[in-house]
Amino acid sequence: MSMIMHLAQGKPGQSAVSYPHYHIERPCRILVIGSQLKAKTKYQALLRHISIGGAMLDVNAAILLPKHFFLEIDGFKEEIGCAEVHRSGAELGVRFNMLLAQDFLSRLIRIQFSSGL
Repeated sequence: MSMIMHLAQGKPGQSAVSYPHYHIERPCRILVIGSQLKAKTKYQALLRHISIGGAMLDVNAAILLPKHFFLEIDGFKEEIGCAEVHRSGAELGVRFNMLLAQDFLSRLIRIQFSSGL
């Protein structure tokens, strides 16, 4: 797993923060919320890199997404609030609305390691 640093853009008035990120290849879904907070649409994606502050996904370049959405990672019941910070073709960089708990990230890394991918 890579220990390259993931640079999360700071909010206005805050400096950028860097977190260790990990190479993960895991199917996931982008959940777009519709009116009255009801699930509207799910799009398939592939989680490529993750840190406690954000992630890099591969998603169909033709899909138009709102600035904010939820991320569901296969094997986990959590829905992670995200905001798009970078998009180039199929590459989608997101910042999590809240930092991930270290135990969640550890479980994800353990599952990735034990699957041999």
